[in-house]
Amino acid sequence: MVRIEPGRLQDVEREVPGSRRVRPGDLPSVVRVTQDLQTAEQTAERLRAAGAVAIVLGAPSGSEGAFCEHHPSRIAARLCVSCGAPLCTSCRKQALGDEVCPPCWIKGRGRHRRTRLRQLFAIFIFAAFLHQVLNWVKEDRASVGQDRPTRVAIFQFVSPEDAGATLIRQLNGLPTESGEGTTLRDIEGWYDTEFKRYTGRSDALTIDVLGPWGRNVDPPPIDADSVWKSAWNAFNSVRYFHNLARDQGVEPDDYAVRIYVVYSTDPQDLAAHSRGSETGHVAIAYVDLEEQNPGYAVMTVAHELGHTLGAADLYDPDTYLSRYPEGYVQPYVVPLYPQRWAEIMAVDRPLSPSSEQELRSLSEARIGYATAAALNWIPQELARVHYRPPEETPAMRLAEEVE
Repeated sequence: MVRIEPGRLQDVEREVPGSRRVRPGDLPSVVRVTQDLQTAEQTAERLRAAGAVAIVLGAPSGSEGAFCEHHPSRIAARLCVSCGAPLCTSCRKQALGDEVCPPCWIKGRGRHRRTRLRQLFAIFIFAAFLHQVLNWVKEDRASVGQDRPTRVAIFQFVSPEDAGATLIRQLNGLPTESGEGTTLRDIEGWYDTEFKRYTGRSDALTIDVLGPWGRNVDPPPIDADSVWKSAWNAFNSVRYFHNLARDQGVEPDDYAVRIYVVYSTDPQDLAAHSRGSETGHVAIAYVDLEEQNPGYAVMTVAHELGHTLGAADLYDPDTYLSRYPEGYVQPYVVPLYPQRWAEIMAVDRPLSPSSEQELRSLSEARIGYATAAALNWIPQELARVHYRPPEETPAMRLAEEVE
């Protein structure tokens, strides 16, 4: 039975062995667990009368146990500030002094990593801006968002030994007549169809799919010890890809938007590392050659293209689930789940509040009102009206049913 009086936590930690071994001088040590506080006090009094040092410890307020869940032999003097689980000094030591249990500490490290990735993305945008200022990106010879279609180039690079990979042959096939959206050439038709849904006009984009060229790609690493070094590396990375395209006899600045697709089997080059920036209208998309779903690779490139045209991510950066309601193509349909389509800037199709499905083709995705407004296809006010909920939304009704 353990009870800790308010204000005595520090005293208890000094008196009770925590993350060290019990020394002979600490013995004899008697531990008795009971839910009866009166019995515990009576036992302690008898031990003290016999010359022993007896301490009655209680479980921290809100806890169901006196011992650490992750170190059962240790007494819990605090609760995890994240989940409320009892924790001991060993837990705090593992968490570098933070009052969190091991699982929450690991989750926290994951959140810090995602925060770092978002910081790198911001650095990438800043570097693209520097690219313009330093004249590495010349004035666009084709306009973006004007009356004529925006010219887009997709440059592909793959190591020579992997040039014959099955995925590359699939992605570089002819546009599918059914509009399945499983080749890179399907992206143009898909964007034009979505553009026509909102504006009544077609020919939003013209996309040239160039390559793949057999080149071993080794851009400068973006990460570094300082923010300025990272920004400089990102700037060099953009310049590296521009020069790589010129080496193939193509001038990247002939296009308003430039997307560099890098095929790799390196486990570090995941789609999550892809980045796109409206500033400079440039994107770098990494595609895993071992990907068994060509539709996912097409979706990745189409998503980064959206970034270069001004669209923002519509998923939660911590859970990667579509953000409600903007990340839902039909946010007020009844029933709400499963959604019929995925939003291009949210990536996956919502099946429930906590689960989503990876797409098999671009035809399973749509451009929602928030993205259409970001692309300047419709006025922002029209998007705001679309997301104005009715008196009771499906999400509200679902929450009521769960309760």
